[in-house]
Amino acid sequence: MRRQPELSGETLNSDEMESRSLLLARLLSQIFNPVFVTIAAYLLVGFQTLDDAGLAWVGGIIAFQTVPSVLYYLVRLRQGGFSDADVSVRHERNELYVFGTVSVLLTIALLLVLGAPQPFLALTIGMLGIGIICGLVNLIWKISMHGAAIGALATLALIYSSMLGIVFWICAVAVAWARVRTRNHTPGQVIAGLAVAAMVITVSFLALA
Repeated sequence: MRRQPELSGETLNSDEMESRSLLLARLLSQIFNPVFVTIAAYLLVGFQTLDDAGLAWVGGIIAFQTVPSVLYYLVRLRQGGFSDADVSVRHERNELYVFGTVSVLLTIALLLVLGAPQPFLALTIGMLGIGIICGLVNLIWKISMHGAAIGALATLALIYSSMLGIVFWICAVAVAWARVRTRNHTPGQVIAGLAVAAMVITVSFLALA
């Protein structure tokens, strides 16, 4: 029987480090899933009101906007509509953008009718802008929604608190690395997502909040 060549200690250490970095990247991708990050953004706005009404608005928005989108994703994933849980194939993401845009539009209409506080309206309109821009870009080029989501949260945090903003932008850099490390995106795709979100959220809050 032919003996397998022995691997050097340096090679083994290198392989172990590669494996650990990939596990870390996957963990970061799961923790900073766009759904969780979007909920965190609304919670941040809710806590700024310093009363129970703010959190009540958050609960209503999540129930009306986020839950339907998550359920739609889970149903389509179960039906085999997506190649994998990350929806890595670009054209498969189109339906998610369409469904999400409709959901956000309906939420904006509801917020206007109910007279929601301006920060909630500004954030939701910002989310609409991010969804539309990323959806249009996705027709020809894959853009990172992980990047867009954490970019929106980090920009929002910076609007309310310099220190909190710095913390979340550090998180944004970590997420950007993770999405490239897992080979879900190129550096350009992640940077584009961050840039779109930062620009749209800034404009939305300057105009409305």
